[in-house]
Amino acid sequence: MKIHRSIDALPRLENAVVSSGTFDGVHIGHQKILTRIREVATSRQGESVLITFWPHPRLILFPDQDLKLLNTFEEKIDLLEQQGINHLIIIPFTLTFSQMSSLDFIKKVLVDKIRTKTLVIGHDHRFGRNREGSFESLKHNAAKYGFQVEEIPRQDIDHVAISSTQIRKALR
Repeated sequence: MKIHRSIDALPRLENAVVSSGTFDGVHIGHQKILTRIREVATSRQGESVLITFWPHPRLILFPDQDLKLLNTFEEKIDLLEQQGINHLIIIPFTLTFSQMSSLDFIKKVLVDKIRTKTLVIGHDHRFGRNREGSFESLKHNAAKYGFQVEEIPRQDIDHVAISSTQIRKALR
């Protein structure tokens, strides 16, 4: 896995299959997404790309909350590397970055910088200023900007949705 500590460090990719998120814990729901971007990249002779953020957005946006991460950042990188992803892009998460609209994220990051051909996201994926972006906004913009979008359904164990938040609750 090639690690890019800036979006500008990414080389030109011809067929990027992308996912984006914090991926705290790299749990079974995350693994389903990562497996899918690898499968699509292989079938389309592309490269799998994962965008993640550091520090965790909630640490910046809600500094008074006592967020306990499931892994250190170094552990997360190790877990992601085990998933066989080609490229990991680490975007520094700042208050300024948090003000980027979802449309600007689509245009400036996914399209202009990465040249995304396929985007695979989880069922509850939100992005952009105030988490305004959703699967619906991605679908609405996909044809306009020349990429496909695919949503991975919720992953359950014993009728409980798997999420980093649920895992944190269980650990408490």
